[in-house]
Amino acid sequence: MKTLFHKSSSIALGMLFLIAEGCTHKDLNEDAHTTLADNVEVIFDWSKTPAKEAKTMVLYLYSDEHEMMDYRFNNPDGGTIRTYAGPHTAVCHSNDDPYGHHLRAQDSHDDIEIYTDETGILVGQGISTRGIPRAKGTEDEPLRETPSMIYGAQNREVNLKVSALPQKLALFPEELICRYSVEFVDVENLKSADLRIDATISSLAGGYYPGRMKPNSEAVSHTFTLTANLDNNSLNTVFYTFGLPEGEEKDHKICLYIALKDRTGAFYTFDVTDQVNKAPDPRNVSIKIYGLKLPEIPDDPPKLPDGESGFSIEVDTWDTYHYDLKV
Repeated sequence: MKTLFHKSSSIALGMLFLIAEGCTHKDLNEDAHTTLADNVEVIFDWSKTPAKEAKTMVLYLYSDEHEMMDYRFNNPDGGTIRTYAGPHTAVCHSNDDPYGHHLRAQDSHDDIEIYTDETGILVGQGISTRGIPRAKGTEDEPLRETPSMIYGAQNREVNLKVSALPQKLALFPEELICRYSVEFVDVENLKSADLRIDATISSLAGGYYPGRMKPNSEAVSHTFTLTANLDNNSLNTVFYTFGLPEGEEKDHKICLYIALKDRTGAFYTFDVTDQVNKAPDPRNVSIKIYGLKLPEIPDDPPKLPDGESGFSIEVDTWDTYHYDLKV
């Protein structure tokens, strides 16, 4: 069962509105008044990021003595909370896309993990992923949606005192997500294609551990959509990923899917391993591909039977083309 970013707490007695606007958390054990830090100011310091773009934040406090406590802030700055005193590990992340991002294993600061949905549709052209060809060696990888930008931080040395006096807990969020840009340069017969073309990229991380500040080891293929620019005969896109999976270095293939109006499709594979694994900045990867030639489609294509549109979520056959690329 998938768990949304907003973790429901069955043990919560209710939601307490705190001093900070928009901050909520679980109620504490009121009998444990001698173990509480009553006035903790949570500060999200954005000095490690280019811009403070998050709108909401979630904070998790882990303790050996008490259950995990989670707090949600409807602002990027923080607020005042009430929690248990003692040593904690603090983990925080932005929460601006609770429907696109999911969370699991949040009861453990090492295992709490952010991941995205599997997808059954290549959204640019509405192609079903059922039965689409895959690059050799990636056939068993899940097809996952790309994430949105996520910011986060962790601190394993938080120590809060039993006190009603003000205390401060500062965390320094940074970008947890990588940017990938893909550009097809000097594409031939681009006017034959739809203005939005679907693609996948293989063997990237399927999730991220904000408590460890590193991606997981699961290899997945992400789906994305390219936009055609007829003025310079190019295909372009920018999207986010969780980065390279932990562990052994993997090969990376881009698969391009172009559905044609005769219910056939053109399927292209490109080995972009060097451009990904040897990128100067692994958090900002730029992939450029030259030499793509699309099929020519007549200006007046054959008329389809009544009731059938030009594009279909099912493609009967795929013509396959493979490219070996050099950096």
